[in-house]
Amino acid sequence: MHKMNKCQGKSVEERIWSVSVFVIILLLSFIAMPGQVSALTADDLKAETALLVVLDTGQVLLEKHPDKKMEPASITKIMTMLLALEAVERGETALTDEIVVSPDAEAIGGSQVWLRAGEVFTLEQLLKAVAIQSANDAAHAVAEHIAGSVPAFVRLMNRRAKELGMENTYFANVHGLPVEPGEEPSLTTVRDIKKMTQALIQFPVVLEWTSTWSEIFRPKSPTTVLYNTNRLLREYPDLDGLKTGHTNSAGFCLVATALRDEVRLVSIVMGNSSDLERRADSRRLLDYGFKGFTNRRLVEARTVVGEVTVNNGSPEKVKVVAVQSLDAMVEKGGSDDWEFKLQLRPDLEAPLDSGAVVGALVAYDEDGRLLGQVSVASGEDVKVANIFVRIWRWLRELAKTVVKTEPAV
Repeated sequence: MHKMNKCQGKSVEERIWSVSVFVIILLLSFIAMPGQVSALTADDLKAETALLVVLDTGQVLLEKHPDKKMEPASITKIMTMLLALEAVERGETALTDEIVVSPDAEAIGGSQVWLRAGEVFTLEQLLKAVAIQSANDAAHAVAEHIAGSVPAFVRLMNRRAKELGMENTYFANVHGLPVEPGEEPSLTTVRDIKKMTQALIQFPVVLEWTSTWSEIFRPKSPTTVLYNTNRLLREYPDLDGLKTGHTNSAGFCLVATALRDEVRLVSIVMGNSSDLERRADSRRLLDYGFKGFTNRRLVEARTVVGEVTVNNGSPEKVKVVAVQSLDAMVEKGGSDDWEFKLQLRPDLEAPLDSGAVVGALVAYDEDGRLLGQVSVASGEDVKVANIFVRIWRWLRELAKTVVKTEPAV
């Protein structure tokens, strides 16, 4: 009997231990479950300012002080590369064009590939040095080649910034190095950086360059190898760009982009205290976007979304349809209680062809954040109403005016 009790007691202890282990394993499995991510807020980020956007649509998934002006450091080179590639696209230069290094380019310090006056490199080689190793001397040489002088190139940078709607941006130079005392420094915002990033990534070759970890730049005398300044490339799956930046006054900055399940996200952080910190913030942002959101179709193409009044039209009112489907990233577990607003042109006049764009349908989430928008068009042809119909409508509107202005008795 004594032995039986002892065995029974041991069995109870084993059962308690087994249950405890099972509960612990279950809890850990929930914590580490793939695809699960806790909600991220701006306060969770160490960066002074940050932005997470869907590249194609510009939809903002998270922002922190998006209009705060900061020094961009080498993020400046996004605009430098953009202007060079746009010049190539226009046929004004070619990636195979050979560039002779000037003494001024040789004298540029900071991150560099130690260009020597008189050396010859192609435009593509120099742009790779800018994209991969963030070479200031290469950026200077590119600017001289494209615009004839660096000051002329800087003027082009600021003009292009205005064209892109970068309202809070000023570029002082082509590379992002600190300016001399008393000079106006380069300043921009993460919201503005998003705009030039969207323009730059339209050139696929950029991501080929920015995803390259190392490449020989100068084969000999002395051998020079480009090493990518973006260490997140080796740490984050599907990451293929884009640009780092750092000076003492700007802190550590990073524009990172990754493509997953046909969705390209761009994270931008500025004012971090270290490379480790900017990489950690970038990972948090990208994880939040890829794991915390899902792509949803809000409106199908050709769906009737409302109607519009056409002045002097027959018919007077016409249904409007979505020109194309409207997709957006929506937070997992969130409500499907989306709000749609029609923004229609108030001055529409007949005649109007079927398919003519008459405005836009704008979608917002339950918290009033913009999800996206799609153009809307007339669903049918609208002819000019005859004179009798127009006179009758004029009298109808006149009667309404009289009724509204008649004083109460």
